[in-house]
This record gives sequence, structure tokens and C-alpha cells, in this order.
Amino acid sequence: PAIITGYKIEESSVKYNLENAITNRISSVAREFIHPYQLYEDGMKAACNVGELRKIYFATCWIVSHSIAKSGFVSYQVSYLDEDEVSHPEYLSFSRVQRDRRKNSLSKIV
Repeated sequence: PAIITGYKIEESSVKYNLENAITNRISSVAREFIHPYQLYEDGMKAACNVGELRKIYFATCWIVSHSIAKSGFVSYQVSYLDEDEVSHPEYLSFSRVQRDRRKNSLSKIV
């Protein structure tokens, strides 16, 4: 997920500048690649950046719940297993939770 930080009109099209917590800034993104953010369902499998500040470490995680602040900011409560198979609860901003696009990524905890 990314936030639109600006746009530029180029000839007959609009190009957007984006920013996210993982890849930082992306510029000149065409309109067809921009779509509204969709909340991840509770129980959905995702990929979570559970690394410390400035260190990216992705782990498979499951969405426990979500909350939306008055400002519209989304955060998730997730659960993930570490290398020792120990479960950890964590609260993460939406920018640190990504849809798991690997095969069988739609699996959910029931």
C-alpha cells in the first residue's frame, strides 16, 4: 500500500507520485495502477514487515483485527510466527501489512 503524495499532468495523462514505508518514493505511476485501499479481512493471511526501524523483515502473518482512526489511518493487529515457531501478537500500520500474493495466499484462519 502507498499514499499519493502528488501528481503531474503529462500531455494527455496524469502521473502520480507515491510513498510507502518499504520502498519509499515511487514517481510517475500511471492512473491504471492506482486504486482505493481495501481493508484486509480478519483471519486473512498477509505478509507483515515485523522488522525494527530501518530493517525490513517480512513474516507470514494473520490479520486478527483492524482499527480505523478518525483521520482514516488504518492499523492492524496481527499474529506471526518467528523462526522458533513462537507466536507473536503485533500492532502494525497499514503500510507494514501487504497482501500475500504467493500461491495459496487466500488461506484464512477459521
